[in-house]
Amino acid sequence: MKKILLNLALFQVGWLVCVLGGNAWAIGYTLPALLLHAWLVSENPAEWKMIGAAVAVGCLWDISMAKGGIITYADATLVGIPVWLICLWFLFATTFMHCLLWLSRYPLLAIALAAVFGPATYWAGAGLSDAVLATPLFASLAVMALGWAILFPSGLIYAGKLNHEYAKELERRAVAPGSAAA
Repeated sequence: MKKILLNLALFQVGWLVCVLGGNAWAIGYTLPALLLHAWLVSENPAEWKMIGAAVAVGCLWDISMAKGGIITYADATLVGIPVWLICLWFLFATTFMHCLLWLSRYPLLAIALAAVFGPATYWAGAGLSDAVLATPLFASLAVMALGWAILFPSGLIYAGKLNHEYAKELERRAVAPGSAAA
């Protein structure tokens, strides 16, 4: 339980740091937060595959929304999104196999929560940063809701698969301790 709370706290603080602090603060927070996550929270080496996949897909999603005019950023990089948003994806990706994994057992709830809270975080973030949501606002939020309703549960499925594989590997090692070296 302590690991889950630490994971949640690192992400929540990171969200505020990234959105309010901009690029330099985001990098300054994200790197140590990822190191703390690796040291104190992460046990499954395959989690870094999950983090890489979530960051790649999440950044592509945000780039497509920026290129499509759904959201704009004054401090966007060449790819269309700011560095602080990339950092935020790294931090969010750490939650899939920890504080958010329980949602993998409730796919309909995960879809509903993603459709509501995904766009809500962009709306809140836009109010606290230089991001601007396109008008009409409802249309922008609807596009985000649809994307999040697909992407978030997909990430949970992948995280659950990696967690299941890791549990099987640990079980295999416990049954045949000498086979781990083979």
